[in-house]
Amino acid sequence: MLIVENEELRKIECIINEKMKWIICTRCDRGIPPEYLQTHLWTKHKIDCSDDTLNSIITGRELMTFESIKAWKKNTFALEAVIGGIAVETGHKCIECGHCTPVWGSMTDHFVKNHEGKDARECTEADVQMQAPFGGELKKWLEIIDSSAMEVDEENESAWDAVKVLLAKKRRRARASTGREENVRLLNGFVARTRWDILIEGHDKKQLRALAAIAKEKDPLHKVMKVSEKYFTEISDKLRVGDVLLRRKIESEG
Repeated sequence: MLIVENEELRKIECIINEKMKWIICTRCDRGIPPEYLQTHLWTKHKIDCSDDTLNSIITGRELMTFESIKAWKKNTFALEAVIGGIAVETGHKCIECGHCTPVWGSMTDHFVKNHEGKDARECTEADVQMQAPFGGELKKWLEIIDSSAMEVDEENESAWDAVKVLLAKKRRRARASTGREENVRLLNGFVARTRWDILIEGHDKKQLRALAAIAKEKDPLHKVMKVSEKYFTEISDKLRVGDVLLRRKIESEG
């Protein structure tokens, strides 16, 4: 299994993400390097983790150490998918450099220190899904490129999970083969899939954002949206409680 739980891990309120090779504290929803697990559990949560328990948990698992996690952090700028066991938050992303944070005040500080003269609101993308796998010195918010996908263990996946793995690999190969100097930190999941970064290159970003804004209540388009939403909701409700054979036929056509 991708997420490992057993009696010893439950006693100290932790899990192991086998894919990432991390111990994750379920109280914090963040990874803890093995070297600091006992200190973290006692200092933060008053949970005692004996040497025997620690050795039993880490033996044979080849978990990432503090130094290897530091290297991972340095070389990772975005996440292909949601990492299991780690909290997901919505925040802001600097489109100048890809810096992410869930706190707007931290983003304005970032612009003062790193992008003097730039307007933080004009150069920031909102509602970005992100994770900070670790805290303390290792803390770094990373955008989730495809928040609809969960990470999967390629050696133990269902048919659909296998398809998602292949699609993720295909996207990575496609990005690598374009010959363009791309930075995935500047792409959200939708843009990465549709390649709108290429289509809108050279256009006025402010004007494009205004055109793509959600229609206000006074706009005729807003009424169309409401009617469409009602129409599809009613269809969904009827299908959910309707004829089983009809539903099966629809699903088989899909």
